[in-house]
Amino acid sequence: MDNEAKIIKKIVFPNVPIKVKSPLRISTGKNDGIIDMLILKDNHGQAFIPGTSIIGVLRNYIYDIYGEKIEDVIFGNVKNNSESQSLIRVGDVKLENVKIIHRDGVAIDDITNVSKNKAKYDFEMIDRGAEGLLNIEITVRKKFENIDIDEVAKTIAYILDNGMSIGALTTKGYGKIQTKKKPTPYYIFDFNNEADSWAWLDYLDGKINKKPVKYENVRTNISNEFTMRIGLSLNSAIMIADTNVQEDLTKKSSIKIRAVQMKNGDDYVIPGTSIKGVIRNRAINILRYLSNYNEEKVISFIDDLMGHGKKVDKDGNNKLLRSRLYVNEIYLRKNNFVSAKQPRTRIDSFTGGVFYGNLFGDEPIWQIDKSKTMISINLRIRKCTEAEAGLMLLILKDLWLGNLAIGGGKSIGRGTFKGNNCLIKYQGNTFRIERVNDDDDKNRNKIKIEKDGCEEDVQDVLERYVKVLCGEFYGK
Repeated sequence: MDNEAKIIKKIVFPNVPIKVKSPLRISTGKNDGIIDMLILKDNHGQAFIPGTSIIGVLRNYIYDIYGEKIEDVIFGNVKNNSESQSLIRVGDVKLENVKIIHRDGVAIDDITNVSKNKAKYDFEMIDRGAEGLLNIEITVRKKFENIDIDEVAKTIAYILDNGMSIGALTTKGYGKIQTKKKPTPYYIFDFNNEADSWAWLDYLDGKINKKPVKYENVRTNISNEFTMRIGLSLNSAIMIADTNVQEDLTKKSSIKIRAVQMKNGDDYVIPGTSIKGVIRNRAINILRYLSNYNEEKVISFIDDLMGHGKKVDKDGNNKLLRSRLYVNEIYLRKNNFVSAKQPRTRIDSFTGGVFYGNLFGDEPIWQIDKSKTMISINLRIRKCTEAEAGLMLLILKDLWLGNLAIGGGKSIGRGTFKGNNCLIKYQGNTFRIERVNDDDDKNRNKIKIEKDGCEEDVQDVLERYVKVLCGEFYGK
Protein backbone atom coordinates (compact mmCIF):
# COMPACT_ATOMS: atom_id res chain seq x y z
CA MET A 1 0.00 0.00 0.00
CA ASP A 2 3.02 2.30 0.39
CA ASN A 3 3.51 5.00 -2.25
CA GLU A 4 0.44 3.98 -4.28
CA ALA A 5 0.11 7.59 -5.43
CA LYS A 6 3.71 7.75 -6.67
CA ILE A 7 3.92 8.76 -10.33
CA ILE A 8 5.89 6.11 -12.22
CA LYS A 9 5.14 7.04 -15.83
CA LYS A 10 3.82 9.80 -18.10
CA ILE A 11 2.33 9.23 -21.55
CA VAL A 12 1.87 12.41 -23.60
CA PHE A 13 0.39 13.30 -26.97
CA PRO A 14 1.84 16.82 -27.39
CA ASN A 15 0.42 19.33 -29.89
CA VAL A 16 -1.14 16.72 -32.16
CA PRO A 17 -2.36 18.58 -35.28
CA ILE A 18 -5.98 17.67 -35.99
CA LYS A 19 -8.34 18.67 -38.76
CA VAL A 20 -12.13 18.80 -38.92
CA LYS A 21 -13.12 16.36 -41.70
CA SER A 22 -16.90 16.88 -41.66
CA PRO A 23 -19.06 19.73 -40.33
CA LEU A 24 -18.85 19.96 -36.54
CA ARG A 25 -21.65 20.99 -34.20
CA ILE A 26 -20.87 21.68 -30.56
CA SER A 27 -23.67 23.94 -29.46
CA THR A 28 -24.18 26.38 -26.61
CA GLY A 29 -27.82 25.29 -26.43
CA LYS A 30 -28.84 28.91 -27.01
CA ASN A 31 -30.27 30.89 -29.91
CA ASP A 32 -29.94 34.50 -31.01
CA GLY A 33 -33.52 34.92 -32.17
CA ILE A 34 -32.57 34.01 -35.74
CA ILE A 35 -30.51 30.81 -35.55
CA ASP A 36 -31.96 28.10 -33.29
CA MET A 37 -28.59 26.71 -32.11
CA LEU A 38 -25.28 28.59 -31.97
CA ILE A 39 -21.82 27.02 -31.85
CA LEU A 40 -19.66 27.15 -28.73
CA LYS A 41 -17.07 29.96 -28.54
CA ASP A 42 -14.70 31.20 -25.85
CA ASN A 43 -14.70 34.68 -24.28
CA HIS A 44 -12.73 36.02 -27.24
CA GLY A 45 -15.24 34.73 -29.79
CA GLN A 46 -12.97 31.88 -30.95
CA ALA A 47 -14.55 28.51 -31.73
CA PHE A 48 -13.05 25.58 -29.86
CA ILE A 49 -13.53 21.90 -29.08
CA PRO A 50 -13.84 21.39 -25.30
CA GLY A 51 -11.69 18.66 -23.82
CA THR A 52 -14.81 17.18 -22.23
CA SER A 53 -16.21 16.35 -25.69
CA ILE A 54 -13.03 14.52 -26.72
CA ILE A 55 -12.59 12.66 -23.44
CA GLY A 56 -16.21 11.51 -23.50
CA VAL A 57 -15.77 9.93 -26.94
CA LEU A 58 -12.47 8.30 -25.95
CA ARG A 59 -14.13 6.90 -22.83
CA ASN A 60 -16.83 5.22 -24.93
CA TYR A 61 -14.21 3.70 -27.24
CA ILE A 62 -12.15 2.33 -24.36
CA TYR A 63 -15.26 0.88 -22.69
CA ASP A 64 -16.28 -0.88 -25.92
CA ILE A 65 -12.80 -2.34 -26.47
CA TYR A 66 -11.45 -3.02 -22.96
CA GLY A 67 -14.53 -3.14 -20.76
CA GLU A 68 -15.69 -1.30 -17.65
CA LYS A 69 -12.72 -2.13 -15.40
CA ILE A 70 -10.08 -0.49 -17.63
CA GLU A 71 -12.46 2.37 -18.43
CA ASP A 72 -12.81 3.17 -14.72
CA VAL A 73 -9.03 3.02 -14.21
CA ILE A 74 -8.23 5.39 -17.08
CA PHE A 75 -11.13 7.82 -16.74
CA GLY A 76 -12.04 7.47 -13.07
CA ASN A 77 -15.44 6.81 -11.57
CA VAL A 78 -17.79 8.06 -8.87
CA LYS A 79 -20.01 5.02 -8.54
CA ASN A 80 -20.55 2.40 -5.84
CA ASN A 81 -19.04 4.72 -3.21
CA SER A 82 -15.54 4.03 -4.58
CA GLU A 83 -14.46 7.27 -6.20
CA SER A 84 -11.22 7.22 -8.19
CA GLN A 85 -9.38 9.97 -10.01
CA SER A 86 -8.98 10.04 -13.79
CA LEU A 87 -5.49 9.29 -15.12
CA ILE A 88 -6.05 11.15 -18.38
CA ARG A 89 -6.16 14.87 -19.06
CA VAL A 90 -7.31 16.36 -22.37
CA GLY A 91 -7.00 20.05 -23.20
CA ASP A 92 -9.41 22.24 -25.14
CA VAL A 93 -8.62 22.54 -28.86
CA LYS A 94 -8.69 26.11 -30.16
CA LEU A 95 -9.62 26.06 -33.83
CA GLU A 96 -8.10 28.10 -36.65
CA ASN A 97 -9.36 28.60 -40.22
CA VAL A 98 -12.91 28.44 -38.89
CA LYS A 99 -15.76 28.99 -41.31
CA ILE A 100 -19.28 29.05 -39.85
CA ILE A 101 -21.96 27.44 -42.00
CA HIS A 102 -25.68 26.97 -41.48
CA ARG A 103 -27.66 23.78 -41.86
CA ASP A 104 -31.33 23.13 -41.30
CA GLY A 105 -33.42 20.09 -40.61
CA VAL A 106 -37.03 19.02 -40.58
CA ALA A 107 -38.92 16.12 -39.02
CA ILE A 108 -40.59 13.75 -41.51
CA ASP A 109 -43.86 11.98 -40.79
CA ASP A 110 -43.33 8.19 -40.96
CA ILE A 111 -46.80 7.60 -42.42
CA THR A 112 -47.20 10.35 -45.02
CA ASN A 113 -43.48 10.81 -45.79
CA VAL A 114 -43.91 14.60 -45.75
CA SER A 115 -42.55 17.17 -43.33
CA LYS A 116 -44.29 17.74 -40.02
CA ASN A 117 -45.84 21.12 -39.31
CA LYS A 118 -43.65 23.52 -37.27
CA ALA A 119 -40.83 20.94 -37.13
CA LYS A 120 -38.16 22.87 -39.05
CA TYR A 121 -35.04 24.13 -37.28
CA ASP A 122 -31.61 25.48 -38.17
CA PHE A 123 -28.20 25.55 -36.53
CA GLU A 124 -24.64 26.76 -36.89
CA MET A 125 -21.76 24.40 -37.66
CA ILE A 126 -18.00 24.63 -38.04
CA ASP A 127 -17.21 23.71 -41.63
CA ARG A 128 -14.69 21.02 -42.50
CA GLY A 129 -11.14 22.31 -42.86
CA ALA A 130 -10.78 23.93 -39.43
CA GLU A 131 -7.58 22.94 -37.62
CA GLY A 132 -6.19 22.90 -34.08
CA LEU A 133 -3.71 21.30 -31.69
CA LEU A 134 -4.72 18.49 -29.34
CA ASN A 135 -2.87 17.73 -26.09
CA ILE A 136 -3.40 14.54 -24.09
CA GLU A 137 -1.52 13.49 -20.95
CA ILE A 138 -1.85 10.20 -19.04
CA THR A 139 -0.39 10.00 -15.53
CA VAL A 140 0.35 6.44 -14.38
CA ARG A 141 0.68 5.88 -10.63
CA LYS A 142 2.25 2.93 -8.81
CA LYS A 143 -1.18 1.63 -7.86
CA PHE A 144 -1.80 0.75 -11.53
CA GLU A 145 1.65 -0.50 -12.53
CA ASN A 146 0.29 -3.98 -13.26
CA ILE A 147 -2.28 -2.64 -15.75
CA ASP A 148 -1.11 -2.37 -19.37
CA ILE A 149 -1.87 1.31 -19.89
CA ASP A 150 0.69 1.42 -22.73
CA GLU A 151 -1.72 -0.76 -24.73
CA VAL A 152 -4.53 1.74 -24.12
CA ALA A 153 -2.25 4.55 -25.35
CA LYS A 154 -1.70 2.62 -28.59
CA THR A 155 -5.44 2.34 -29.03
CA ILE A 156 -5.88 6.10 -28.51
CA ALA A 157 -3.21 6.77 -31.16
CA TYR A 158 -5.00 4.39 -33.54
CA ILE A 159 -8.33 6.15 -32.92
CA LEU A 160 -6.78 9.54 -33.72
CA ASP A 161 -5.16 8.13 -36.87
CA ASN A 162 -8.48 6.82 -38.18
CA GLY A 163 -10.59 9.69 -36.92
CA MET A 164 -13.34 9.96 -34.35
CA SER A 165 -16.63 11.81 -34.28
CA ILE A 166 -17.49 14.37 -31.60
CA GLY A 167 -20.28 16.81 -30.90
CA ALA A 168 -23.90 16.44 -31.99
CA LEU A 169 -25.32 14.27 -34.78
CA THR A 170 -22.20 12.11 -35.01
CA THR A 171 -24.23 9.09 -36.13
CA LYS A 172 -25.32 11.16 -39.14
CA GLY A 173 -21.82 11.88 -40.40
CA TYR A 174 -21.08 15.11 -38.54
CA GLY A 175 -18.15 15.99 -36.30
CA LYS A 176 -15.33 13.80 -37.62
CA ILE A 177 -11.86 14.95 -36.56
CA GLN A 178 -8.61 13.27 -37.53
CA THR A 179 -4.90 13.78 -37.00
CA LYS A 180 -3.01 15.42 -39.85
CA LYS A 181 0.22 13.66 -38.91
CA LYS A 182 0.18 9.87 -39.18
CA PRO A 183 1.05 7.88 -37.23
CA THR A 184 -0.02 10.04 -34.30
CA PRO A 185 3.16 10.97 -32.37
CA TYR A 186 3.17 10.19 -28.66
CA TYR A 187 5.84 9.61 -26.03
CA ILE A 188 6.24 7.41 -22.95
CA PHE A 189 8.40 8.66 -20.07
CA ASP A 190 9.17 5.80 -17.66
CA PHE A 191 10.50 7.33 -14.42
CA ASN A 192 12.14 4.03 -13.45
CA ASN A 193 14.52 4.85 -16.30
CA GLU A 194 17.03 7.63 -15.55
CA ALA A 195 17.27 8.76 -19.19
CA ASP A 196 13.48 9.09 -19.38
CA SER A 197 13.44 11.11 -16.15
CA TRP A 198 15.90 13.62 -17.62
CA ALA A 199 13.97 13.63 -20.90
CA TRP A 200 10.80 14.51 -18.95
CA LEU A 201 12.49 17.57 -17.46
CA ASP A 202 13.53 18.61 -20.97
CA TYR A 203 9.93 18.10 -22.11
CA LEU A 204 8.70 20.45 -19.38
CA ASP A 205 11.11 23.04 -20.84
CA GLY A 206 9.55 22.61 -24.28
CA LYS A 207 12.10 20.15 -25.72
CA ILE A 208 11.45 16.57 -26.78
CA ASN A 209 14.60 14.45 -26.64
CA LYS A 210 12.88 11.16 -27.36
CA LYS A 211 11.63 9.38 -30.44
CA PRO A 212 7.87 8.87 -30.70
CA VAL A 213 6.46 5.43 -29.97
CA LYS A 214 6.03 3.16 -32.98
CA TYR A 215 2.97 1.02 -32.44
CA GLU A 216 1.53 -2.06 -34.13
CA ASN A 217 -0.88 -4.89 -33.33
CA VAL A 218 -3.36 -2.49 -31.78
CA ARG A 219 -6.34 -3.83 -29.86
CA THR A 220 -9.34 -2.28 -31.61
CA ASN A 221 -11.90 -5.06 -31.94
CA ILE A 222 -15.48 -4.12 -31.21
CA SER A 223 -17.68 -7.21 -31.16
CA ASN A 224 -20.29 -7.79 -33.87
CA GLU A 225 -19.71 -4.62 -35.88
CA PHE A 226 -21.46 -4.52 -39.27
CA THR A 227 -20.05 -2.31 -42.03
CA MET A 228 -21.36 -1.78 -45.55
CA ARG A 229 -19.93 0.42 -48.29
CA ILE A 230 -22.27 0.86 -51.26
CA GLY A 231 -20.92 2.16 -54.58
CA LEU A 232 -23.64 3.89 -56.62
CA SER A 233 -24.17 5.98 -59.70
CA LEU A 234 -26.95 8.52 -60.07
CA ASN A 235 -29.91 7.38 -62.17
CA SER A 236 -31.55 10.76 -62.49
CA ALA A 237 -31.27 14.26 -61.08
CA ILE A 238 -30.81 14.80 -57.37
CA MET A 239 -31.36 17.84 -55.21
CA ILE A 240 -30.88 18.34 -51.50
CA ALA A 241 -32.27 21.84 -51.47
CA ASP A 242 -30.31 24.88 -50.39
CA THR A 243 -32.87 27.68 -50.31
CA ASN A 244 -30.33 30.42 -49.53
CA VAL A 245 -30.10 31.24 -53.23
CA GLN A 246 -27.89 34.16 -54.16
CA GLU A 247 -29.70 37.12 -55.65
CA ASP A 248 -27.45 37.34 -58.71
CA LEU A 249 -28.28 33.71 -59.57
CA THR A 250 -31.96 34.57 -59.74
CA LYS A 251 -31.29 37.73 -61.76
CA LYS A 252 -29.38 35.78 -64.42
CA SER A 253 -32.43 33.60 -65.06
CA SER A 254 -35.76 34.48 -66.61
CA ILE A 255 -37.46 32.47 -63.86
CA LYS A 256 -37.20 32.64 -60.10
CA ILE A 257 -34.73 30.05 -58.79
CA ARG A 258 -36.31 28.60 -55.66
CA ALA A 259 -33.53 26.23 -54.58
CA VAL A 260 -30.20 24.78 -55.71
CA GLN A 261 -28.28 21.63 -54.80
CA MET A 262 -26.53 22.02 -51.44
CA LYS A 263 -22.77 22.62 -51.61
CA ASN A 264 -19.86 22.53 -49.20
CA GLY A 265 -17.06 24.65 -50.59
CA ASP A 266 -16.67 23.60 -54.23
CA ASP A 267 -18.21 20.16 -53.68
CA TYR A 268 -21.85 19.17 -53.82
CA VAL A 269 -22.96 17.48 -50.63
CA ILE A 270 -25.53 14.87 -49.61
CA PRO A 271 -25.91 15.34 -45.83
CA GLY A 272 -25.84 12.37 -43.50
CA THR A 273 -29.14 13.58 -42.03
CA SER A 274 -30.84 13.04 -45.41
CA ILE A 275 -29.31 9.58 -45.84
CA LYS A 276 -30.18 8.38 -42.37
CA GLY A 277 -33.68 9.84 -42.54
CA VAL A 278 -34.39 7.91 -45.73
CA ILE A 279 -32.95 4.68 -44.28
CA ARG A 280 -35.03 5.06 -41.12
CA ASN A 281 -38.22 5.69 -43.07
CA ARG A 282 -37.67 2.71 -45.39
CA ALA A 283 -36.74 0.47 -42.45
CA ILE A 284 -40.00 1.36 -40.70
CA ASN A 285 -42.01 0.57 -43.84
CA ILE A 286 -40.27 -2.80 -44.28
CA LEU A 287 -40.85 -3.76 -40.65
CA ARG A 288 -44.49 -2.68 -40.78
CA TYR A 289 -45.04 -5.01 -43.72
CA LEU A 290 -43.23 -7.91 -42.04
CA SER A 291 -45.09 -7.45 -38.74
CA ASN A 292 -48.52 -6.93 -40.29
CA TYR A 293 -48.43 -3.35 -38.97
CA ASN A 294 -47.66 -4.18 -35.36
CA GLU A 295 -46.58 -0.63 -34.42
CA GLU A 296 -45.34 -1.49 -30.94
CA LYS A 297 -42.98 -4.15 -32.26
CA VAL A 298 -41.76 -1.94 -35.13
CA ILE A 299 -41.02 1.09 -32.94
CA SER A 300 -39.25 -1.08 -30.36
CA PHE A 301 -36.96 -2.54 -33.06
CA ILE A 302 -36.25 0.86 -34.66
CA ASP A 303 -35.62 2.59 -31.33
CA ASP A 304 -33.13 -0.08 -30.30
CA LEU A 305 -31.24 0.31 -33.61
CA MET A 306 -31.51 4.02 -34.30
CA GLY A 307 -32.11 5.45 -30.84
CA HIS A 308 -34.75 7.83 -29.61
CA GLY A 309 -35.11 11.04 -27.64
CA LYS A 310 -38.02 10.00 -25.47
CA LYS A 311 -37.78 11.58 -22.04
CA VAL A 312 -39.56 8.84 -20.08
CA ASP A 313 -40.07 5.13 -20.72
CA LYS A 314 -43.26 3.19 -19.94
CA ASP A 315 -42.10 2.64 -16.33
CA GLY A 316 -41.63 6.35 -15.74
CA ASN A 317 -37.81 6.25 -15.86
CA ASN A 318 -35.66 8.64 -17.87
CA LYS A 319 -34.31 6.69 -20.81
CA LEU A 320 -32.50 8.08 -23.85
CA LEU A 321 -31.13 5.62 -26.40
CA ARG A 322 -28.19 6.46 -28.67
CA SER A 323 -28.29 5.26 -32.26
CA ARG A 324 -26.02 2.34 -33.17
CA LEU A 325 -26.33 3.06 -36.91
CA TYR A 326 -23.74 5.45 -38.33
CA VAL A 327 -23.72 7.01 -41.80
CA ASN A 328 -21.37 9.43 -43.53
CA GLU A 329 -21.80 12.68 -45.40
CA ILE A 330 -21.17 12.35 -49.14
CA TYR A 331 -19.10 14.93 -51.00
CA LEU A 332 -19.42 14.98 -54.79
CA ARG A 333 -16.71 16.56 -56.92
CA LYS A 334 -18.16 19.31 -59.08
CA ASN A 335 -16.37 18.20 -62.26
CA ASN A 336 -18.22 14.84 -62.21
CA PHE A 337 -21.68 16.43 -62.14
CA VAL A 338 -23.54 19.08 -64.08
CA SER A 339 -26.24 21.43 -62.81
CA ALA A 340 -29.07 22.90 -64.86
CA LYS A 341 -32.11 25.06 -64.22
CA GLN A 342 -35.44 23.25 -64.44
CA PRO A 343 -38.46 25.52 -64.92
CA ARG A 344 -41.69 24.32 -63.34
CA THR A 345 -45.15 25.77 -62.87
CA ARG A 346 -47.93 25.21 -60.40
CA ILE A 347 -50.99 23.34 -61.71
CA ASP A 348 -54.57 23.80 -60.55
CA SER A 349 -55.63 20.27 -59.57
CA PHE A 350 -59.30 21.09 -60.23
CA THR A 351 -59.11 22.64 -63.71
CA GLY A 352 -55.81 21.15 -64.85
CA GLY A 353 -54.67 24.62 -65.90
CA VAL A 354 -51.64 26.57 -64.75
CA PHE A 355 -51.68 29.22 -62.04
CA TYR A 356 -50.81 32.64 -63.38
CA GLY A 357 -47.50 33.99 -62.07
CA ASN A 358 -46.46 30.69 -60.48
CA LEU A 359 -43.47 29.87 -62.68
CA PHE A 360 -40.47 28.86 -60.61
CA GLY A 361 -37.29 26.90 -61.05
CA ASP A 362 -34.91 24.53 -59.27
CA GLU A 363 -31.30 23.74 -60.09
CA PRO A 364 -30.60 20.04 -59.44
CA ILE A 365 -27.52 18.11 -60.58
CA TRP A 366 -26.95 15.12 -62.88
CA GLN A 367 -24.03 12.70 -63.06
CA ILE A 368 -22.07 13.23 -66.28
CA ASP A 369 -20.92 9.62 -66.79
CA LYS A 370 -23.50 7.22 -65.36
CA SER A 371 -21.32 4.18 -65.99
CA LYS A 372 -18.92 5.21 -63.22
CA THR A 373 -19.30 4.87 -59.45
CA MET A 374 -19.31 8.42 -58.12
CA ILE A 375 -21.31 8.03 -54.90
CA SER A 376 -20.33 5.94 -51.89
CA ILE A 377 -22.63 5.40 -48.90
CA ASN A 378 -20.95 4.01 -45.78
CA LEU A 379 -23.05 2.38 -43.05
CA ARG A 380 -21.83 1.02 -39.72
CA ILE A 381 -23.79 -0.68 -36.94
CA ARG A 382 -22.24 -1.25 -33.53
CA LYS A 383 -23.17 -4.51 -31.77
CA CYS A 384 -25.24 -5.55 -34.76
CA THR A 385 -27.68 -8.46 -34.56
CA GLU A 386 -28.30 -10.80 -37.49
CA ALA A 387 -31.83 -9.40 -37.83
CA GLU A 388 -30.43 -5.86 -38.18
CA ALA A 389 -27.95 -7.12 -40.78
CA GLY A 390 -30.87 -8.64 -42.67
CA LEU A 391 -32.72 -5.32 -42.57
CA MET A 392 -29.69 -3.51 -44.05
CA LEU A 393 -29.57 -6.07 -46.89
CA LEU A 394 -33.20 -5.33 -47.77
CA ILE A 395 -32.45 -1.59 -47.77
CA LEU A 396 -29.38 -2.27 -49.94
CA LYS A 397 -31.64 -4.06 -52.44
CA ASP A 398 -33.96 -1.05 -52.68
CA LEU A 399 -31.05 1.39 -53.15
CA TRP A 400 -29.40 -0.93 -55.68
CA LEU A 401 -32.53 -1.24 -57.84
CA GLY A 402 -33.44 2.45 -57.71
CA ASN A 403 -36.50 1.89 -55.52
CA LEU A 404 -35.29 4.18 -52.75
CA ALA A 405 -34.76 7.89 -53.40
CA ILE A 406 -32.87 10.54 -51.45
CA GLY A 407 -33.59 14.26 -51.44
CA GLY A 408 -36.43 16.38 -52.76
CA GLY A 409 -38.55 15.80 -55.85
CA LYS A 410 -39.02 12.06 -55.33
CA SER A 411 -42.47 12.27 -56.92
CA ILE A 412 -40.93 13.58 -60.17
CA GLY A 413 -38.22 10.92 -60.35
CA ARG A 414 -35.32 12.59 -58.59
CA GLY A 415 -32.81 11.03 -56.22
CA THR A 416 -32.68 7.41 -57.42
CA PHE A 417 -29.50 5.36 -57.86
CA LYS A 418 -28.05 2.32 -59.60
CA GLY A 419 -25.95 -0.06 -57.52
CA ASN A 420 -22.53 -0.95 -58.91
CA ASN A 421 -20.65 -2.59 -56.04
CA CYS A 422 -20.91 -3.26 -52.32
CA LEU A 423 -18.49 -4.40 -49.62
CA ILE A 424 -19.97 -5.93 -46.45
CA LYS A 425 -18.03 -7.02 -43.35
CA TYR A 426 -19.76 -8.87 -40.54
CA GLN A 427 -19.00 -11.71 -38.12
CA GLY A 428 -15.52 -12.22 -39.57
CA ASN A 429 -16.85 -12.57 -43.12
CA THR A 430 -16.26 -10.23 -46.05
CA PHE A 431 -18.81 -10.14 -48.88
CA ARG A 432 -18.24 -8.42 -52.23
CA ILE A 433 -21.22 -7.74 -54.48
CA GLU A 434 -20.72 -6.40 -58.01
CA ARG A 435 -23.01 -5.62 -60.90
CA VAL A 436 -22.34 -7.74 -63.99
CA ASN A 437 -22.10 -5.54 -67.07
CA ASP A 438 -24.34 -7.09 -69.69
CA ASP A 439 -25.96 -5.48 -72.73
CA ASP A 440 -28.91 -7.84 -72.47
CA ASP A 441 -31.84 -6.07 -70.78
CA LYS A 442 -32.82 -9.34 -69.08
CA ASN A 443 -29.49 -9.38 -67.23
CA ARG A 444 -29.16 -5.69 -66.43
CA ASN A 445 -29.64 -6.36 -62.70
CA LYS A 446 -27.46 -9.49 -62.60
CA ILE A 447 -24.86 -9.52 -59.83
CA LYS A 448 -21.97 -11.68 -58.66
CA ILE A 449 -21.13 -12.25 -55.00
CA GLU A 450 -17.76 -13.27 -53.56
CA LYS A 451 -16.74 -14.04 -50.00
CA ASP A 452 -13.62 -14.11 -47.84
CA GLY A 453 -13.28 -16.09 -44.61
CA CYS A 454 -16.65 -17.79 -44.98
CA GLU A 455 -16.95 -21.59 -45.25
CA GLU A 456 -20.70 -21.59 -45.91
CA ASP A 457 -22.29 -20.80 -49.25
CA VAL A 458 -22.35 -17.02 -49.52
CA GLN A 459 -25.96 -16.86 -50.71
CA ASP A 460 -27.08 -19.04 -47.80
CA VAL A 461 -25.32 -16.75 -45.31
CA LEU A 462 -26.90 -13.56 -46.65
CA GLU A 463 -30.32 -15.18 -46.91
CA ARG A 464 -30.01 -16.41 -43.33
CA TYR A 465 -29.71 -12.83 -42.06
CA VAL A 466 -32.92 -11.88 -43.88
CA LYS A 467 -34.69 -15.02 -42.60
CA VAL A 468 -33.67 -14.13 -39.03
CA LEU A 469 -35.28 -10.71 -39.53
CA CYS A 470 -38.46 -12.27 -40.90
CA GLY A 471 -38.52 -14.77 -38.04
CA GLU A 472 -38.43 -11.93 -35.49
CA PHE A 473 -41.81 -10.76 -36.81
CA TYR A 474 -43.49 -13.78 -38.43
CA GLY A 475 -42.54 -16.21 -35.70
CA LYS A 476 -43.82 -14.14 -32.78
